[in-house]
Amino acid sequence: MKKHAFTVLSIITLLAILPSCKRSNNYSEVEGEVFHTYYHIKYKGETSQSEAIVKALHYIDTLANPFNPASLLYAINNNHKQWHDDGLVYLFNKAKQVAQASEGKYDITVGPMVNLWGFGYEKTPYKQGNVPQEAIDSIRQFVGINKVWISGDTIAKADPRVSIDMASIAKGFASDKVAEQLENNGITNYMVEIGGEIAYSGNSPRGTNWEIGVNVPTLDKDGSENGKFDAILRLEGKGGVATSGNYRNYVLDEKGNMYAHTIDPIQGRPVQLDVLSATIIAPDCTTADALATACMLVGSEKALRLVQQFPGCECLLLVADGNGNYKRVSSLGIKKLIIEPNNK
Repeated sequence: MKKHAFTVLSIITLLAILPSCKRSNNYSEVEGEVFHTYYHIKYKGETSQSEAIVKALHYIDTLANPFNPASLLYAINNNHKQWHDDGLVYLFNKAKQVAQASEGKYDITVGPMVNLWGFGYEKTPYKQGNVPQEAIDSIRQFVGINKVWISGDTIAKADPRVSIDMASIAKGFASDKVAEQLENNGITNYMVEIGGEIAYSGNSPRGTNWEIGVNVPTLDKDGSENGKFDAILRLEGKGGVATSGNYRNYVLDEKGNMYAHTIDPIQGRPVQLDVLSATIIAPDCTTADALATACMLVGSEKALRLVQQFPGCECLLLVADGNGNYKRVSSLGIKKLIIEPNNK
């Protein structure tokens, strides 16, 4: 899957990581660190929204942080007593919907397999690219979206070893929840970005649509060398956008072969199909986040059909052409939103 687990956070920590709030042209900009990543939030309004932002982030922490002993997801994964929360039910149902549409390629139970290949929060005993089949088969026994389901007000598991990792969808949900808090306070012009997952509405400080850049898919682990954009996307109205790619999270084995962090839950192995990066525009960031990961797992031809199953969703894929280069493959609706960057 695309991303990995959250770090342990508490409300005290969250209150301490709102280090900056700038104002310009009636817009405020809030930046900080959360969920082992950074967030950047811009909004138009006279009143500070820092308290609302902290409230939303704290809610996600106590809902979907698998390392926080006070979170619901921790209780599920460790077979403790659960409590009902509509937010987790929504996340689970959305993940299940994308899983079914992708024929099981998108799977929120794949975390143990991610750990096995050295991309997760636990160390693997195996060298990169040298995981034996018997180890894969052993873990496959308790990996599979069909091994978890909603039972009454809680989530049931077919095997107590099954664990759920919402990292491929929860940051998008977090962006949506922050946006929801802003809207509850009358804010209609905003961009909420958490770890690259964006919820947006209205106009930017320039008085025009918000715009985002889609990076050229150059191998670059920390992003320091990839300053070029393949395209600029104009974001109209209100919605969410997310991008997934393998070019910043990969390892090289002793022979120089690249193994990307996207793990096929059915094969139990890293997969690199022709999609180098997938950008999704959707009515909400939660859907965009999950679909971006799913597109990486199914390949470009199936990705277009996958996205078409979700009303209001559009995709921009950067696809390897087999000759060491790449090309754009996109849905019809997104083509009118593309602005050619100056660096091309």
